[in-house]
Amino acid sequence: MPLLMVLQLFRSGVTKVGISMRLHARLRLWVGLAAAYLIVMGFVYLLQVPLRSNTLHSHYDLTAFGVREKHHELVKKEAERYAQAALQVPRIDMDVVEQIRVLTEAFRKADTNGDGLLELTELSTWIGSKIKEHLNLALKENFFMFTAIDLDPRNGMVSWDEYHRFFLKQHGYSDEYINTHKENHKGMPRELKETIMRDKASWSEAARDNPEQLTIDEFLAFRHPESSHATILNIVEETIGRLDLDENGVLSESEFSDPDLNEVPDDMTEEQFRLERLDEFRVADEDKNGKLERHELLRYIDPRNIHHAEKEAVSLFGAADSNLDAVLTLKEVLAKKEIFIVSKMIDAARSFHDEF
Repeated sequence: MPLLMVLQLFRSGVTKVGISMRLHARLRLWVGLAAAYLIVMGFVYLLQVPLRSNTLHSHYDLTAFGVREKHHELVKKEAERYAQAALQVPRIDMDVVEQIRVLTEAFRKADTNGDGLLELTELSTWIGSKIKEHLNLALKENFFMFTAIDLDPRNGMVSWDEYHRFFLKQHGYSDEYINTHKENHKGMPRELKETIMRDKASWSEAARDNPEQLTIDEFLAFRHPESSHATILNIVEETIGRLDLDENGVLSESEFSDPDLNEVPDDMTEEQFRLERLDEFRVADEDKNGKLERHELLRYIDPRNIHHAEKEAVSLFGAADSNLDAVLTLKEVLAKKEIFIVSKMIDAARSFHDEF
């Protein structure tokens, strides 16, 4: 018995010694690896050995400057793409053949049931899709264009000089001309000069804090006021301030439709204007309480409101439905091509910019 106990104790001791040796061996291995890593890193630091090939490093530049520069190049490409898309809106001075082609293509796309007749609901739906398409493009264009123009310095603001240089570049002018041109742009086409003057006026209206620079929100109000929430809010406040005679903060039917308080179009009588404004009031008055509140007026003015598309469709039908059969043929549309070509059916951007 005592001999058996001695053997068991001996075996247990041998096992513990073996485990202890393995632990020491692992510890020595980890210490050796750590020492080797420190030595390698020391050589890297002292000799400035690159941790990746020069080719890979130049392609994946992870320095702050490199990331910013590569991001800016991508932004420039996107800005140019959206700017070119904005420049390619249908021209009102296009020749008759091009007008017919554009209108025919739009007519067939809007005619969703393919019966060769355009119903009011089809035209309204098509115009609504064109409005959304324009507003979405405007938001994307604004972001990329603002980021691409904000160059000198990159401070989150766009100056008139930065924008003007970008504008000239987009219209094909060389860097030499951009850097040396005179303020009056001698020799520039009159239409382009007029565009620059309109831009300056719009710039002044959009600049709320600094007349020389615009924030990204102000830049949106400058380029696409119909897409700017701030612009719509300003229109609401201006409308209520101008029409709210009793100063109770809401508009009544009589205040909203009063011809004396509004600018009556030349082609309408005061009574026609009043009746049309009453119709608009009833559409805008969502809770039908006879009062137009700020939030109701805000939603009514918002270009995404379907009533804009419906109103445009009704107006186009009134101008083109010559036989009063409540549908439009392609022949009827082409007979009034000068109206349709500048409508939201074809050119939502120009139409909204004229309104805003």
